[in-house]
Amino acid sequence: MFSVPQQRIKVIYNGVDPVRFSPDRSEQARVAIRDRWGIPRAAAVVLFIGSGFQRKGLDRLLSIWKSPRLEKTWLLVVGDDAGMTRYKKLAATMGQGRVVFTGRQTDVESYYAAADLIALPAVQEAFGNVILEALSSGLPVLVSREVGAAEVLSGALLQGVVDNPEDSVELEGKLVALLEHAADPELISAATRVAARFSWQNHFRKLEKLLTQVARARCLDRTNVV
Repeated sequence: MFSVPQQRIKVIYNGVDPVRFSPDRSEQARVAIRDRWGIPRAAAVVLFIGSGFQRKGLDRLLSIWKSPRLEKTWLLVVGDDAGMTRYKKLAATMGQGRVVFTGRQTDVESYYAAADLIALPAVQEAFGNVILEALSSGLPVLVSREVGAAEVLSGALLQGVVDNPEDSVELEGKLVALLEHAADPELISAATRVAARFSWQNHFRKLEKLLTQVARARCLDRTNVV
């Protein structure tokens, strides 16, 4: 679309606030959110956050929620969509009472505290800030390869990348496997280590460095012209 040489393109990923989104969120927040929405305190909880439900893959998640392997797992949906009525009807059929729609929430960090992992099996997602927020909160993530933030995952976190989210068998299998290890301290540590690389402080440091390089290059070009 744009005739810009690849070597002239520099990608600087979005940042995340490691103070607001932290694995140190209190157990009180976890319990409060679950009690507020009638979710059993001991249940496994998968979190979905965003608007534009179809593009972000909510249909894909709901399609597997009848599975016997997920019969004790709850899906917590935070966000809004023009087709909310349709999704609630679909959830009533597929979710068997284990899908909760909260609408938009301002204290979204408390919802990360209430969850065991976040899922974003999107059809298309340029980046996905919720992935960094989840990682910073110590949550493993389930993402399709179409999610740009999948590029920042490494090591054990790669088990959450779904190659073909349209394949319900693969999607379900990876979700179940990830839930089984969601509380693993090593996985939590891996998540926060990745997120730490993308703090806002590091983001602006990289941006400042790039702008300085560009400014110096422009000055050099003008000097050479003169």
